[in-house]
Amino acid sequence: MTYRQMLTAAGILSMGVAAFHVLLAFSADLSAYFGAGPKITQMLRNHDPQIYLLMVLMIAMFALWGLYGLSGAGRFARLPLLKTGLFVIGAIYTLRGIAFFPEMLGSLGVTEFPSSPQNLLSSAVSLITGLCYLFGTIGLLRRPVTA
Repeated sequence: MTYRQMLTAAGILSMGVAAFHVLLAFSADLSAYFGAGPKITQMLRNHDPQIYLLMVLMIAMFALWGLYGLSGAGRFARLPLLKTGLFVIGAIYTLRGIAFFPEMLGSLGVTEFPSSPQNLLSSAVSLITGLCYLFGTIGLLRRPVTA
């Protein structure tokens, strides 16, 4: 894959994460199924404005991250601090995704690490997205400078 393809994939995956959080904001049961704690689940059931503000901020963050990926791929105008932003976003996703490995071992019974199919999926998506950002950013940094 080229760096543009990797950053495009990363941007689309981040947009998908943002869209998924829209679904989570409207379903306390779905949120609980995917690991939201009892306090967050109760706030969603009670339609607490604070939880909706938090969800809007998270959705905006993931959407902005998606825009950074697409901008790095050259799909539209360059965003400010693009290379730094792409690296930081990739690092955050990758650090979150590293949990995939102990979760996988836990699901296989090799370790006592708690795991669920939902956590494995979330960690796998995070790891893949983070690596797309990081490898795409490395490719962006290595591309020849044109006039």
